[in-house]
Amino acid sequence: MGKSLFGKILAILVAVLAVSFSITGVLLGIGLNRISADQKAEQLQMVAEKTEQALEYFLKQLNGFADRQLFTNYLESIAENSGSIIWVARTDGSIIFYSSTPKSVIDNLEKNEWGWYSLPDEWHNEPLQLGYSNQSGDFYGLFRDTGEEWVTVSKFFSMPDVPPLGITAEGIILVHSKLPTIRNTKYSIPRIFLISGGIGSLAALVMVFILARRLVRPLTEMKQAAGRIASGDFNKRIVIRGEDEIAELSRSFNSMVDALENLENARREFLGNISHELRTPMTTIKGFIDGILDGVIPPENQGAYLSIVRDEVRRMEKLVNDIMDLARFQAGDNRLNITVFDINERIRRCVISLQQMIVGKNLEFTADFETERLFVRADADAIQRVLLNLLHNAVKFTPEGGKITVRTYSKGKVYVEVEDNGPGIAKEELSHIFDRFYKADKSRGLDKTGVGLGLAIVRNIILSHNETIQVESEEGRGTKFIFTLPGANVPDAY
Repeated sequence: MGKSLFGKILAILVAVLAVSFSITGVLLGIGLNRISADQKAEQLQMVAEKTEQALEYFLKQLNGFADRQLFTNYLESIAENSGSIIWVARTDGSIIFYSSTPKSVIDNLEKNEWGWYSLPDEWHNEPLQLGYSNQSGDFYGLFRDTGEEWVTVSKFFSMPDVPPLGITAEGIILVHSKLPTIRNTKYSIPRIFLISGGIGSLAALVMVFILARRLVRPLTEMKQAAGRIASGDFNKRIVIRGEDEIAELSRSFNSMVDALENLENARREFLGNISHELRTPMTTIKGFIDGILDGVIPPENQGAYLSIVRDEVRRMEKLVNDIMDLARFQAGDNRLNITVFDINERIRRCVISLQQMIVGKNLEFTADFETERLFVRADADAIQRVLLNLLHNAVKFTPEGGKITVRTYSKGKVYVEVEDNGPGIAKEELSHIFDRFYKADKSRGLDKTGVGLGLAIVRNIILSHNETIQVESEEGRGTKFIFTLPGANVPDAY
C-alpha cells in the first residue's frame, strides 16, 4: 500500500496529524505549566507578605526574639494552611526560621560556623533584589530527592529600628510549594492528545479512504483504458464525476481518446486510399508494359499507351511528394525562402494554370482585389501551392455554371479569401477539414483523385509562416477559406 497513491496520501496525513498533535501537546503542556506556576507564585506571594508582617510584628512588638517559639508556631500554621514550606534567612544565607521541611531537603542543607542551616553557595551568587521573584524547579538541587516539582517565591525585607538597639533587620523570605497538579497535568496532556490524535487519525483514515478512492478510481480507469487503447480498442471512456481537476483530467483524457480514434480511423482510411491510389496505376502500368513486351499492343499504338503510363507515374510521383512534404512540414523542416511579392499577381498565375478546368465547367470567376497590387512577405512558391490547392478544390467541388470569388484586402495583415458556391461542408466535418487523410465528401464521392492531404499541407504551410487559416461553410451555400499573410511595402523593383 505504501507505493500506491492511497498509501502515500494516508502516510502523509497521519504524519502531519502526529506531528501537529505532538507539537500542540508539548506547547500546551509548557503553557499550562507556566500558567499554573504563575498562579501558584501569586498565592505564595501572599504567604510571603503575611510572613513578613508577622515577622515585623514579633520583632518590634514582642521585644525581639524573646518569643521565638511563638513566631515559629505561627510560621508553622501559615505553612500548613497554605501547603508550603517557609524559610526566613539572613542576607548571608543563614536560615534563622523555618517551618516543617522534608528530611531529604534538610539533609541537603549545610550548616555554617554558627550552627545555622545555610542556603547553597549558588544562592549567594544571585543578587538580592527588592520585591518578589520566583523560580520553578528543585531550588538549586535541595528538593531534587522529593520527586516533585517545586515553585519558590523570594521576598527581600528590610525592617529598621528593631528594639532594643534600634538596628535594621534585613533578610529574605523563601516560600516553597510543590506542584503535583502541574505534574499530573503535564503527563495527562500527552495522554489526551494521544487519544484525540488516535480518534482524529481514524476519522482522517476514513475521509482519506473516501477521497483517495475518488481520486484513484478515474486514474485506474485511465490505466485500464490506456491498455485497451494500446491494443486498438477505442470504445472505453472515463465517467466524469464533478467539476474538479480530476474531472477536467478525465474530460481531457476522453478528448484525447476521441482524437486518437479519429486519427486511427483517418490512418486506416488513408492506408486504404493510398493502397487504392497506388494499386490502380501500378496495375495499369503493369498491364500496358506487359502488353507491349508480349506484343499484344501493336507498335503503332505503343506511344499512346506509354503516354498513359507516364501520366500514371506522374500521379504516383505527386502522391509520394505530397506525403513527403507533409512529413517534412510536421517534422519542423520548413525551410522557407521569404521574399516580397505581389499576392494578386500570384493569384492571376494560378487562375491561368487552372483556366482550362474553369472554362470546361463553365464557371464564373471573380477577382475582388482591394488594390491593383498588394505585397506580402512570404515564400512565393509555398503560397502559390496554397492558392493552387484552394482554387483547385473550389473548381472541383463547384457545380457546372457555378461561381468562384477570390478576394484580397489589407487590415493590419493581408487577407486572402477563396469562396465558392458549391455544396458546402457539413458542420460536424468542419473541425476535421484540415486533418491529415481526411476527406469531407465521402458520401457525395466528388473527390475521385485526392487522398486528403492537400488541405493538411495548406494548413502546415500557413502555420510555418506563423499565420492563420480558417474555413467557413454551410451545406448548400458554398465554402470560403480565409488565410492571412504579413504585409510588406512596395519593393524598389516596382
